[in-house]
Amino acid sequence: MKVTIKKAGACRKTVAIEVPAEVMEKERKDTVSVYAKHARIPGFRKGKAPTDVVAGKYAKEIDQDLKERVLPKFYQEAIQQESINVVNVIDASEVALAEGTPASFTVTVDVVPEFKLPKYEQISVKVEQQEVTDEQVQEQIDQLLSQQATYDDVEDKVIEAGDMGQLTYEATTDEGALLKDAIPEAKGIGSGEGYWVSADDQAFIPGMGEALIGLKQGDTKDVDIHFPASFMVKELADVKARYHLEVTGVRVKKAAELNDEFLERLQIESEEKLRELFRDQLEQQAENTSLQATHEQIIKFLIKKTKLDVPESAVQQQTRDVMYELARQRMMQGASQEQIGEQQEELFKEAQERALENVKLRYIGLAIADEQQFEASELEVDEEIARIAIQQRKDAAELRKEMIENQSFHAVADQLRFNKALEYMVEKAKLK
Repeated sequence: MKVTIKKAGACRKTVAIEVPAEVMEKERKDTVSVYAKHARIPGFRKGKAPTDVVAGKYAKEIDQDLKERVLPKFYQEAIQQESINVVNVIDASEVALAEGTPASFTVTVDVVPEFKLPKYEQISVKVEQQEVTDEQVQEQIDQLLSQQATYDDVEDKVIEAGDMGQLTYEATTDEGALLKDAIPEAKGIGSGEGYWVSADDQAFIPGMGEALIGLKQGDTKDVDIHFPASFMVKELADVKARYHLEVTGVRVKKAAELNDEFLERLQIESEEKLRELFRDQLEQQAENTSLQATHEQIIKFLIKKTKLDVPESAVQQQTRDVMYELARQRMMQGASQEQIGEQQEELFKEAQERALENVKLRYIGLAIADEQQFEASELEVDEEIARIAIQQRKDAAELRKEMIENQSFHAVADQLRFNKALEYMVEKAKLK
């Protein structure tokens, strides 16, 4: 078999493969023999027709079989023979098969880039250690007490920030129509009775919470509301409405007390233990923040100091993944499909930039893992799949099977090897 390789781009090659006529002849004969065993041809018993008759009758089918079965075989042999590390197959030429002649075809592939690693040991990293203070611990306790707060009904009390007001309300548009009629999707947002609203910026109608401050039971008020463009109900995005409010009740927030009863409810033996738990949590958060900052500095160094081109197809694949994630994040933040569509160009540019960096970093990290001979054991891979399965609420065995089928199984091992390379660089970093 003759294999000719030509460069077709930074990380792209064309692989021209020529299979000798005698090899193809043997493959053809083997294929014809298989057909002959099962062929039903008038005038002959099943499997007894002469091979030349079978070859003539099933010529098209035999050629198609050779293309689908045999030629991929020779492609695999070619890339193994030439040690080509293929990322993606981009294109493959059509093959004209003729008896007694070599079979030639060309495959265009993207390949793993070849590059020189920078010196990745003793990377200079600035680490800012964050000390956990008593004040920070107290803030955590105060938040906990606030979360466990109760509300008491009061009369003749002016609403302050943090209080709750019970409202009856009706909204109209700029044209004077009822909002619930003009925009049916508004439903309970357009009118309501007996709704409790917190006098802060967490109210479900933007600006409604702040509007309650200074009112008391029995008071009425007209409030102009401008729904933001990112509002969760897309039909109300950027809509202006006037709300007529009536306060029908007031509740005052009563924070929980840090006493024995409260600690018993939390199943914590003492206040000291509670403070210790919060301190441990804050210290772990500080450590994670510091480690993340270290990772970011190392990654920035590697990207800056490593000169490499990356496969275009890999960047395209990663761009699609990043684009999907960015769109998902925007939707979780309240953006509508229309708004995301309008931001598509901006999102695509950001996705491309992130994708290019992600792909570069992956190849750099895996190259370091190779150089340091970091491997991921079968047990480590299984544990990681189990962890992912828990996150995705899937059965681990089913997820493993799914990963094998969609060819993402090896990506788990690669990620573990990448993580080991990153941990190694953190250990070897020069801290300042």
